[in-house]
Amino acid sequence: MKRKTVLIVLVAVMATAGSTFVATRAITGAVTDGRTVSASAETDAGDIQSKGAEVELLVGDMQESSGEEAVTREDRDPMVAYKPEPKPEPKPKPAPTSTAPAAPRWPSYTVTAVLLGDDDPRAFLTLRGTSISAKVGDEITGGRVTAIEPDGVTIEGKAGTKKYPF
Repeated sequence: MKRKTVLIVLVAVMATAGSTFVATRAITGAVTDGRTVSASAETDAGDIQSKGAEVELLVGDMQESSGEEAVTREDRDPMVAYKPEPKPEPKPKPAPTSTAPAAPRWPSYTVTAVLLGDDDPRAFLTLRGTSISAKVGDEITGGRVTAIEPDGVTIEGKAGTKKYPF
């Protein structure tokens, strides 16, 4: 059992060391990728001059760019926090100029039950979670009950007449 544990630890140490070695070479640039420039003592006579021409070309491009070009989010300095341009404030809506009074609104009744008897029909309505029992002629919020029928309840009020379906 101890031999297996020692072997597993040894393999893990070797794998860690190998990955650390590879990562260190990649970070320090020890891996040749064709982009490195030799020190001036080791270069051919024309290498430094050709690199200088590339730099001059890039600097010229930067100087030619106009300050009028749009700057996008991708063009900004990544080391500076992004601040989007402020959005224009919406224009206030003009006040309605109508002088007519607002039409009365009907309460939102729900007819939950209709009891039709020979002489005393009743309806059960719900308004904002409160159950109301009503018969013809009763005054309730919104008006007076004028009819209780198998298909709904009719209420007459300031806004007119409305039938709430069952």
